[in-house]
Amino acid sequence: MLCFMNMKDRKEYVLRQLDVKSSVTVSELSEGMGVSEVTVRKLLALMEQEGTLKRTWGGAICTYGSLREFSHEEKEPLHMEEKLAIARAAYDCINDGDAVFLDCGTTTLQLARLIVSGPKRNILVCTNSIHLAMELSKAGDINVIVIGGELRSSIYSCVGSIADWALRQLFFDKGFISGNRFTIERGFSTPILCEANLKRQALSASKEKYILMDFSKYGDDSLVLIAAPEQVDTLITDWRAPQELVCRFAEKGVNVILGQPDSLMQR
Repeated sequence: MLCFMNMKDRKEYVLRQLDVKSSVTVSELSEGMGVSEVTVRKLLALMEQEGTLKRTWGGAICTYGSLREFSHEEKEPLHMEEKLAIARAAYDCINDGDAVFLDCGTTTLQLARLIVSGPKRNILVCTNSIHLAMELSKAGDINVIVIGGELRSSIYSCVGSIADWALRQLFFDKGFISGNRFTIERGFSTPILCEANLKRQALSASKEKYILMDFSKYGDDSLVLIAAPEQVDTLITDWRAPQELVCRFAEKGVNVILGQPDSLMQR
């Protein structure tokens, strides 16, 4: 327990956690510092006033601005239980014989792994991620289309005019799109213009439009809009999402699915 920490130590502890994970919950900070959740909330309120972080529902995010993009290696180990829960919920939405699009992302990577190992077959998967394509190649009976283009090596994504052209020739039953941030007021966003363009193209080519984002991405905006809430059919997030989010997205006509932790799924 770290309850002996003074105010300066607590602030530094919070900032170190945000430097590693980009978002943190009140309960995580309470346990890590050995103080009550009330004390943590007061601390976060003070730090928000000082401009060192931004509070969200149930926690805080770092103030790295609208342009910050984390690499695949930075993102992959974060919030793994939530990503797996979202991937399972997304897999439940796929049927035998579907043509689906998966964009690059660490949550869609988990979905790709479920498609490879799961019982559903006669599925065609299109992706602009070379990382996802390699995972999907492990199943010989899953048809895969890889969208080429300019390779963004930090996240293994192909984008640009070639990728956009290829997507305009294709149509999918379902599109599963990830992103960096989302809010109820403005929708789903990402910091890179070419990524946003590709994600919009994929949504436009999909009969059913799904957004996959875990709770840590809620409450702030990145630079470029992917889609407003009204432009998607379903948001798949995790059990940590606030009830306010579910209700307000429902008011905008968006179906919200909450992925559940593995411990609940096994009951």
